[in-house]
Amino acid sequence: MAKRRKVPKDKATGIPKKYLSGVKGRQRTMLANTMRQISALAKAGKRIPQSLIDRRVRLGKKKK
Repeated sequence: MAKRRKVPKDKATGIPKKYLSGVKGRQRTMLANTMRQISALAKAGKRIPQSLIDRRVRLGKKKK
């Protein structure tokens, strides 16, 4: 059976690169922090506020 490859992660944040693609600089760090916060709430079984979801979407949008 073939070995599964490790997912390439961002060096600065430790989050998989595919979730941070298209975002640079300070915005990338803010997006990673927001994702980490959402993840912690989900793991704890708590409610994720819509404001956090909106922030993640806004930060992850590609600039035109």
